[in-house]
Amino acid sequence: MAEYPRSPWSRGIELLTRAAHLYDAPGSTLAHEARSAWRGGFASSATWMAHALAQVRGRPVPTALPHAGRWGALKYGCALLAALCGWGLAVGLGLPHAIGLGLAVLAFYAAEVQGLFLFPLLMDGVEHPWRSGRALLRRAGGTSHAVGTVLMLAGVMLLGGLVGRGWVRCWCLGCLAVVHWYEDLRA
Repeated sequence: MAEYPRSPWSRGIELLTRAAHLYDAPGSTLAHEARSAWRGGFASSATWMAHALAQVRGRPVPTALPHAGRWGALKYGCALLAALCGWGLAVGLGLPHAIGLGLAVLAFYAAEVQGLFLFPLLMDGVEHPWRSGRALLRRAGGTSHAVGTVLMLAGVMLLGGLVGRGWVRCWCLGCLAVVHWYEDLRA
């Protein structure tokens, strides 16, 4: 298993650097495949992620992920619900909107990281992906450390296009960073 820097931000930078090297490597098909991966929602995105996992491993992995849409809706539905609860708490307490937004973002990512490795685990055919994902999350340093790293990844995924790095490329780098992270923790 790779040794991670102590800081979640340093971990995020290291994962994104590795992701960029693979994504931008001569002969890599990931950039070409990414152009259409977003069009089919979770199903086509999961297929792209399977290709990324195959490139990281250097061997084929199953590309069909049954019910990817359902799994994605469950994961992100729970994260959105947590965000709404965080916002609602702030409103209920009469806190300023900026604090409500901050609570909503933190609640979203605290819930989202619970399924951080869900898609790679499903690709590997793990019988209990939520339970296995939680075990990997503990190995990654727990929810708070994972949220720190994921905030770094999310920043690149959501804002990278604004600085001219390409929206699709930046989104894919975040996904590929999660694949690298998964493989490190699994080893």
